[in-house]
Amino acid sequence: MFEGWGEFYLLAGSAAAVLIGLIFVVVTLMQDRPRSSVLNGSRLYMGPVVLHVSFVLMLSAAALIPDMTATMFAGVCAVVAAWGLFRGANSIVGIWKLRGTDAPHWTDVWLYGVLPTILYALLAVVAWAFWIGAGWAVNAISVFITGLLLVSIRNEWDLVTWLAPRPDSTDEH
Repeated sequence: MFEGWGEFYLLAGSAAAVLIGLIFVVVTLMQDRPRSSVLNGSRLYMGPVVLHVSFVLMLSAAALIPDMTATMFAGVCAVVAAWGLFRGANSIVGIWKLRGTDAPHWTDVWLYGVLPTILYALLAVVAWAFWIGAGWAVNAISVFITGLLLVSIRNEWDLVTWLAPRPDSTDEH
């Protein structure tokens, strides 16, 4: 079904695995943050990013299975789409409700919530396309994977730069 796509899925899956590893590095940078901030940030920001790259890894691995049928792949895509839509809705609502000192940047709801949710809605359409045997589904899934990977890279960069240790303010300079 994915003849000629092996290198793409190997590359996308490898990139996703590296991004998952980066999240573990990011978590170690959070040791000086208050526990409540870490838990809220994990639920609304880090958790969804890990989920997105895990889905890229899973879909890439499924595409590389030699005996994968279009119907089986449609099922995998449908489960990922449903889970992603649920988590996306949670992210949108959760980030939208943050106020006060935890108030997010205006782009957070769009790039951590809305854009991934739109991608998962498109994945639901792709799952249906695989189910009915539409030829364009093979190309469409690669667009979804690339889009989700790019959003995840951007969001991980945002997390890393926000969490990076800052020098203590001193009057030495």
